[in-house]
Amino acid sequence: MNAGDHFRCRAPLLSLCLAAVLLGGCTVVGPKAISSGRLAYNEAIAETNNQQMLMVLVHNRYEEQGSMLAVSSVTANVSVKSSAGFQAGFGSDSNYAGNLVPIAGGFVYEENPTISYTPVSGESYLRQFTMPLPLSMVARITRTLTNPEPVFIALLSSVNGIYNPDFIFDSQDDDPRFERFAAIMAELTRAHRLHWVENPGSDDSFAIVIDQSAADHKAMAKELLDLLGLSRLHSNTPQLVIPVALSLNGAQAGAMGITTRSILDLVEILCAKIDVPQVDIDNGVVAAYPPVGLLGRTLAIHYSQEKPEHAYIKVAHRGGWFYIDERDTVTKRYFKLVGSLWSLAIANSQADGPAAPVLTVPVSN
Repeated sequence: MNAGDHFRCRAPLLSLCLAAVLLGGCTVVGPKAISSGRLAYNEAIAETNNQQMLMVLVHNRYEEQGSMLAVSSVTANVSVKSSAGFQAGFGSDSNYAGNLVPIAGGFVYEENPTISYTPVSGESYLRQFTMPLPLSMVARITRTLTNPEPVFIALLSSVNGIYNPDFIFDSQDDDPRFERFAAIMAELTRAHRLHWVENPGSDDSFAIVIDQSAADHKAMAKELLDLLGLSRLHSNTPQLVIPVALSLNGAQAGAMGITTRSILDLVEILCAKIDVPQVDIDNGVVAAYPPVGLLGRTLAIHYSQEKPEHAYIKVAHRGGWFYIDERDTVTKRYFKLVGSLWSLAIANSQADGPAAPVLTVPVSN
């Protein structure tokens, strides 16, 4: 067989191999796009959301105008470019044996996303941001946590005239009864003895049902009723039902009257706990806050001129770094709670469409 015949015999086989390589490559494009993109996009959005939120807090501490952009969509255009070839020899095999690559191919995977942002603003957003949180939100969050005590302290500003102030303006503002109220509510919840029940047919109307069949739970239920001025509701029945209403004091009506904080209230408390350089305080460029109440005492956002090593989240501003220490689980938990509520407010405000034009940014590699 001469060289020409040798080549003609191999050509169909090489073509089949080349087609197999190309088709085989196409089958992995979809899964590769998901595995390489989903987690990366999700992590990037989550991290930048946290950074954006922290930056807004810092701007607020410095009495500066802060703004937020919500990621409304991410569209990724995926392209795969391929190249292939094969090498053949002519003449005697001894002339090219071991020096040729029978078939070669390559792929170039490119992803060019287009990201759309929506400025967070408008009347709907402001209303969501400043309105007191509904009772349904308190019920949903506290009954799903292993330790709901910090959430009771965070979300409730008073219960039956027992105040949990954001800031302390007078020594009488600090009422230890609220901390005890939160502890009892949390203990009964952890023991699965306290349940929130929504009243049918009533909007955002709830009752608390306490199982007091055990002696220790009955004692806690009695202490709770005494704290709330509801001693007349005490009974020996296995279940104790306490109506819950949004009011300053529901004792006269035989109910637990609750007032809740807004997201803005939660933000202001955290802003007050941002550490700032003394020179900025002396120059009067930062907002002055009175002493914080029960909620703010365990929170801390730090400042460092050097890039922090143990930062859960950090942003650079005014020649230094503002950050939350990754070992500070209390502040991290509170930051996560505020961030979740803030994100929900943004989503609800944009449900009827964005209040401002959408900014679309193409990103190329």
